[in-house]
Amino acid sequence: MLRLIRVGRTAGRRGLLAMQARPRPSAHGGPAPCQPRGDRASLPRALSSWGAQPHVVDLRSDTVTRPSMAMRQAMAQAEVGDDDYGEDPTVNELQRLAAQLLGMEEALFVPTSTMANLIAVMCHCQRRGAQLLVGREAHLHVFEQGGVAQVAGVHSQVLQDLPDGTLDLNELESRVRVGYGSRYHPHSVLICLENTHSSAGGRVLPLAYLREVRLLADRYRLRVHMDGARLMNAAVAQGVSPAQITQHCDSVSLCFSKGLGAPAGALVAGCREFVAEAWRIRKLLGGGMRQAGVLAAAARIGLEHMEETLQRDHRNARRFAQGIWELGSPICSVDPSAVETNMVLVTVAVPWLSPEKLCERMQAVSEEEVAETGRAVSVRLFPWAAHSLRAVWHCDVSAQDTQLAANKLKFVAEQCWWERGAAP
Repeated sequence: MLRLIRVGRTAGRRGLLAMQARPRPSAHGGPAPCQPRGDRASLPRALSSWGAQPHVVDLRSDTVTRPSMAMRQAMAQAEVGDDDYGEDPTVNELQRLAAQLLGMEEALFVPTSTMANLIAVMCHCQRRGAQLLVGREAHLHVFEQGGVAQVAGVHSQVLQDLPDGTLDLNELESRVRVGYGSRYHPHSVLICLENTHSSAGGRVLPLAYLREVRLLADRYRLRVHMDGARLMNAAVAQGVSPAQITQHCDSVSLCFSKGLGAPAGALVAGCREFVAEAWRIRKLLGGGMRQAGVLAAAARIGLEHMEETLQRDHRNARRFAQGIWELGSPICSVDPSAVETNMVLVTVAVPWLSPEKLCERMQAVSEEEVAETGRAVSVRLFPWAAHSLRAVWHCDVSAQDTQLAANKLKFVAEQCWWERGAAP
């Protein structure tokens, strides 16, 4: 459990009671804007006064990691060949291990998860007029440049994601049946799932739900692809092997440069015929690489250490969420029960403070902060939606970093509330 230190002026003036006091109205009838006082939140000027760089805790994403020393050594010593000819032994071994881990016949190493997902869609949806069914907030639909339409010419039928990252099965079946046997509607071919679900805050898809999706797909002769960029987070969180999750899917993608900490690389896996076609599409998309064993070596290190790494990330994320929940701030809130893996969505609960502005305040370092806390800490967060920001834990964030991030959020929240005129 996090121990949130007192960082305000005094317990009487800047403590939780002061934060919960009624704000004073401004001359315009509402509270005054939440802005840094003077220029004390200006990072360059503040740094010059104490002559040190701040300690940075980067929680924007698990893609910001740096390769470990073990990864760097493996990359330097990797045995390589021409992977486009199938002659890179390090890539071949990674593909074999990954396919076994995922319970698939074969796997194919590709540069990115975006390419892996696009390859899977193009493999499954080869007929013109094909349609895939996907969540409205799914990464594949929102954050991958609409590649399934731009490149593959596939129509997406979007469904509303539920808060836990699942799709309503009745709605899913209803959308499938609309086009089933119709001469007028696009023909549904593929269901795309995301596990863990990024926009839902890293939620894990329940195994019972995956079984139901598989049964539905079989009834209508559809295929199921899983965007498993963070699949290993799901497996660790559920305490099951990845194959127990992917057994309900025809294909799966996996990213090595997120929670596994590698600098680059992903793969797509499925049956032997699927991967043979995936190789052709990878070539079409410009994803064929030569001495890619340099990257595959780091990816393998990430796989070997994933359980220890991801368990620590999940534990730190839960500790942060619990600490912020116990703070009881009127500025921001967290639902600890929704934190299942390495992501925390923080709700900004007041209309006069945007997630973007709160992220700016968390990144900036002021002289007042250093004077009151004794530390210069810059926390990088991602403004996620209109009323929320996202924090993501990864292998470069320690338990101490987690404590510092929680303390910083407490300090900033109290500072913002004080600047709104909330002190008694």
